[in-house]
Amino acid sequence: MTSQKDLLEQANARLEAGDKVAAAESFIQAAKSFKSERMNKEAAQAYEKAGTIYGELQMENESISAFDEATLMLVRQVSSPEVHREIVRLNIQAAKVAEDALKYKQAANFYFRAADFAEMKSEKQEFTIAAADALENLADTYEEEKAFDKAVALLRKVGRLYHASGDEDLGSRINDRAIKMSIGWSEEAKRKNDFVSAGNALAEAAQVMHTEGDSPEAIRMMMEAGKLYERSNLFEKAGNIYDAAQEAYKLQRLTSARKQAIMKAAEAYMKMDGKPELVAPLLVKAGNMLIEIGSDMKARWALKRANELFGQLAERAAAEKDSQSEMSYLRYQAMCLKNWGKVEQAKEIYETVISYFLSQAKADEGSGNKEFQAQSFEEAADVLEETGRSAEAKGHLERALEIYVQLADECSTQGEADEGSKYYSKAADCASKLGNEERTASFHLIASEKAVAAAKYYEEMGVPELEAVWVRTAGTEALKTNEIEMIEKAIELLNKSAASFKGINEPRDAFEDFLVVFETLYDRFPRRIDDISRVIKKMDDIAMTTGDSVLTSIMSILHAVESGSHIGALLILQENEEDLLSKRDRLHALVETAKFRSRS
Repeated sequence: MTSQKDLLEQANARLEAGDKVAAAESFIQAAKSFKSERMNKEAAQAYEKAGTIYGELQMENESISAFDEATLMLVRQVSSPEVHREIVRLNIQAAKVAEDALKYKQAANFYFRAADFAEMKSEKQEFTIAAADALENLADTYEEEKAFDKAVALLRKVGRLYHASGDEDLGSRINDRAIKMSIGWSEEAKRKNDFVSAGNALAEAAQVMHTEGDSPEAIRMMMEAGKLYERSNLFEKAGNIYDAAQEAYKLQRLTSARKQAIMKAAEAYMKMDGKPELVAPLLVKAGNMLIEIGSDMKARWALKRANELFGQLAERAAAEKDSQSEMSYLRYQAMCLKNWGKVEQAKEIYETVISYFLSQAKADEGSGNKEFQAQSFEEAADVLEETGRSAEAKGHLERALEIYVQLADECSTQGEADEGSKYYSKAADCASKLGNEERTASFHLIASEKAVAAAKYYEEMGVPELEAVWVRTAGTEALKTNEIEMIEKAIELLNKSAASFKGINEPRDAFEDFLVVFETLYDRFPRRIDDISRVIKKMDDIAMTTGDSVLTSIMSILHAVESGSHIGALLILQENEEDLLSKRDRLHALVETAKFRSRS
């Protein structure tokens, strides 16, 4: 096997001989060898040499790939200002290769990464603007191809980036261009009778106008977009944009205009046809909107129709012998009747649902199925709480809690730590609903301890997948105690579970656990800068290794949060909100914390 030294000598010899392709290939071989032995610094240097050579040869794909690998090797080194400067230098070099090849999206990504690792604010702004320039070039390309939706989306991002970097004039110029392009796109779409695209274009224009502070014109565009969606029979989409318009009117305290927008939204929802499970919730929304503006007759009609649809769904579930779904739909039906003013009919249905769950609990008790019995008591308690019968609800919750504790104790006696942990966690949930913080923390603590025991058991059994799951559970339960000592323990456990998931080639699970560690450190222990940097580094490694665009977006937000740039973090979150839907609330919370700290 050729040694690393021989590979480097071979690469340099080939380079001197003018055989650049072969030289680059030898540098790649050497880099891979260094990487396999975790000699990350040497691997980074070899990958960089290969990337530089490929760039000179205009082999852009190979060059970009080599620079990506070099960056990954640097990320895996011990975090330091020197390493960060190297990452910045490398990514600027890679960005220029990508720009020369007209690969503007990749160029922007390299500039963004350079901004993430840059130390000085002026550098961050410089690289962010460079990324914006690259994206504007890409928008030009899309415009030439008449891919207006992509072009406008990019221009909106570019405008936000310029504004965030302090260049308000340029940001406004780009936004103005996006507005004009959107309106032109809408007119062209209308000429083709493509009213969906025309509506989408005006919706885009409205968002940019709102950003620029032109709220009256933005609202007018929203209302116009709603009409276009209605012409396309997209009533839900029409209702949603009318709803957004009424929220904008609310901010401006334009009462009569807001009422009109609410009415338009509700009427659009009421025109919907389709599957009952999709239409019924929107009819409820329409009914509630109409109640707000005092249009009682129309509200009753919407709620009456929703009530009928939920009734149909309940009947269908009953025919399919799906009792759980039947009861769920009956609850919604009762809610509609109550809001419609049919209080007595609502009471009858609520009573039917409550009686079902209580009789189910009795039947489960008779058959010895204690877990189902406890779940039935919980369900009954939820419905009782909904009807305002809190005292009865608490009584049934206490019964459920007692059963869960009994089950947990039995499992613990039989050595079934995993089942014991599960039941103690359920008991904690009941205690939380009862408002008893002390008992809630106590049960979560025991659930955590049982989960640790379960993880130990699966470790001894040689089942690393289940070991990782139960270490994670132990950490999650420890966090829920809300006690400092246990939160410290949770961080330790979640770091361990993340390492275990990574070890069994489940990098996204590992990333998720590291994310919880970051959230906890940032929220509870913001002064532990070294610990925060360490977990960020581990997450960077996973994001780059997997090449997952969602994880990469999350890391850009976390880097901005860590550096205190709440505006930058918010912009990235807004740009990627659809992809980050499942984590939107958590990431928003981090941004809000960064915002609060920047002001204190």
